[in-house]
This record gives sequence, C-alpha cells and structure tokens, in this order.
Amino acid sequence: MDASSRIAAGDLRRHHLGLVLGEVVHGSAISRAGIAAATGLTRSTVSGLIAELLAGGLVRDIGAGPGGTSGRPGRRLVPDPAGPVGIALQIEEDGVGGCLVDLAGRAGARRWHPAAITGTPPQRAARALAPVLRELLLAAAGGDRPAAGIVLAVPGVVSGSAATTAVTSPALGWDAAAIGTLVAAEAEQLGAGGIALAVRCGAALAAEAEPDTGPPGTTTVHIGGRSEIGVTLVRDRRSQGRAATRFGHLVARPGGTACPCGRRGCLAVETRPGVQPDPRRSGRLLGRVLAGFTAPTDPDRVVLGGRFAAAGPAFVAAVTAELHRHGIPADRVVPSVLGTDAALRGAGRAALAPVIADPWAWITGDPAP
Repeated sequence: MDASSRIAAGDLRRHHLGLVLGEVVHGSAISRAGIAAATGLTRSTVSGLIAELLAGGLVRDIGAGPGGTSGRPGRRLVPDPAGPVGIALQIEEDGVGGCLVDLAGRAGARRWHPAAITGTPPQRAARALAPVLRELLLAAAGGDRPAAGIVLAVPGVVSGSAATTAVTSPALGWDAAAIGTLVAAEAEQLGAGGIALAVRCGAALAAEAEPDTGPPGTTTVHIGGRSEIGVTLVRDRRSQGRAATRFGHLVARPGGTACPCGRRGCLAVETRPGVQPDPRRSGRLLGRVLAGFTAPTDPDRVVLGGRFAAAGPAFVAAVTAELHRHGIPADRVVPSVLGTDAALRGAGRAALAPVIADPWAWITGDPAP
C-alpha cells in the first residue's frame, strides 16, 4: 500500500468514526448490529470503531437489551454521560444565562442572571455574561467534564464569520454589535480562551434542537423566540438557510403597538403576552403572517416554539385555524416540546457538533483533516 492509499484509508476510518458516533448520539440505546444496518458498515468494522469511541470517552456500553439476532440480545450503546459538554450561553432582553449540555442533548448545570439588557451597550452584556460563563466552567471542571466549545445564542440577525460576527437586534437596541469578540475577551480572562466560541441566532438553534419525530426528509417550520421572533425551515435536524429573524418585524396590525425597530404593529410586539386582551387574537395575527411563509413550503410540521409554546390552547387553536385556511392540515401544527429552553439546548448541541462530526480530532487532539 503506498502513502496516498494509507492516507485515504485513514481519512475513511476518520469519517466512519463520525458516522458511527452520530448514530449513537441520535439513536436510542442502539446496538452494534443496529449501527451496522443503519450505516452499511460491516459489524466487525463497527465493533472496531466502537472500541475507539469507548476508549475515547464518547460512548458507553450499558449492557444487553432487545434488538439482537439469533436469540442473543444486543448490547446497547449510548453517549457517555461523563463525556465532553457544550457550554451554551444566551442573551435576552431580560437577562443572560447558560447551561451545560452533554452528548445526549441533556441540559445539566444551569445559570440565569436577570438583567435589563435592552438599550445597554454590548460591552455591558458581555460583562454580564462573564459570571455565568465562570460558573459553568467551574461546574464542568468540578464534574471532570471537558468543555468542547462555547456557543452564544442571541436574538437577532447574525452576520460575518467567527472572527467578525456582528449581531443586529432591534429588541436589544444593537446594530452590528461585535458581541462575539467581546465575549471571547471575557472568556480569555477566565482562562477559557482556547475553547472555540461561536455566535448564532437563537431562533435557528431552537429550531434545530426540537426533537425530530419524522422519517428522513421530514421538513419542519419552527416559529419561536423570546425577545425576537424568528421562523426557520428545518430538514433532518438542520436549518435550511438562515433563520428569518426579521420575520417578527412584518407588520401584523397596521398602526398598532410601537416596536423598537421604529415601526408600529410588528408581529414581535403584537404577540407579546398581555399586549392583546384575547390570546385568540394574538393567535390569529401570528397565523395570518405565518401562513405566507408556511403555505408555499408545505411542511410536514409547524412547531410553535419560544414564547408561543406555552401560550395556551386558545392561542394554538387560533393559529391552527388560520393556517388551515391556507391549506396546512390542523394535525401538523404542534407546540414545541422544549419551549423557551430550546435555544440553550440548541446552543449546547452546536458546541458539541464538531466532536460528533469528527471524534478522531477530539480523541487525538489532531485537528488536521
């Protein structure tokens, strides 16, 4: 075998490690035989890859269970609960917070610090996040859990690359705020400068975190958010393009309530709790505006997330009725399972995504492709 063949074989094994770990992470106590069937890899190959993931602290064997062949129960595999964690951070108009998320997507240590963020400079928001980050780093270290990454969820439009991230958020009063650079500086002071940090739109993270109960190819329109409202099209756990975070600033009631963006009657303010005296009216406003986005995409599901998840049955019924008038079957409209927790859970999962995609790099410390 020449050098190029050896390199190609190594790359293939590296790819297969990510493929197998992905099956464990997204499955439910899956067996080696189940992974082989799902990936098309041979059982001997799967067994060798699982051995590496077990040794690397990413997978745990929890013993025999159903699903084996020839009368023998298969041994079940789950993400190692003592494995790496993602640090999720969040900024909203009423405070800052964060949590640790493990490879199985479970939220662990959690912090929330109430604060009036709207109208404050991004520098102050970054400083407000510093104690949250410090406490989460201590919680991870105390449990001997290595931090794989930090992802900050923000309410607004995120543009630029990791080094030049800019956030525009009418709800916070920010226009092209360099919050990523500011938070990175706070992390550096806490000794966490070597941990990768990214800033992403909270609405997109929430949409990607929502459990996917459909078959491969299932499409979901997710509408949600707290400070801002965003709508996201998701297919197979991945958002298709950017979240439409300006969606909340479409006018739902001309001449209505004043919005921080300068207009009046924007969907984001008209559907805030308490603005409308009747939740059915808020539901109808959301349904009418959402129908323009949803009807052309013909999604398999419409998920009402964020502030809408707990808006009550009258609100959900009003949204459903409006969407049904535009051709969306009523049984496709459902409240979010995660609610306002979704953006944080999504941020933690996003922080762990590089580990799941390339466990070889995590295990060996070798980032080279």
